[in-house]
Amino acid sequence: MITLSILFTLLGFEFFYQTSKKAELYRSEKIAEWFGANETLAKAFGTALLAFALGLSVLHLGIGSGIFAFVCMLMFTGSLVVLIAPLGKMKITWVMGGMITLFILEIL
Repeated sequence: MITLSILFTLLGFEFFYQTSKKAELYRSEKIAEWFGANETLAKAFGTALLAFALGLSVLHLGIGSGIFAFVCMLMFTGSLVVLIAPLGKMKITWVMGGMITLFILEIL
């Protein structure tokens, strides 16, 4: 449950990051074209993903600790996206590998 919350937080922040006007973005042409054409839709998806991640955190951990955990996850994933995305190292295989590792650690 926590792994899904982290994944949705990461994806929600990534949607907002890709629609940013100030950030220097390094992305493929198809992604740039979609985010450029559908900025409001991308922000709506980002908001929905972040709200869903907050809901999962609150459902799993309770109100106070769920909100606190969500804020910590948001800071962690935000820092990760801002630091690693410009290097071009944030690929779907790395993200899925990290999520699978976190899921296995969560089960153990």
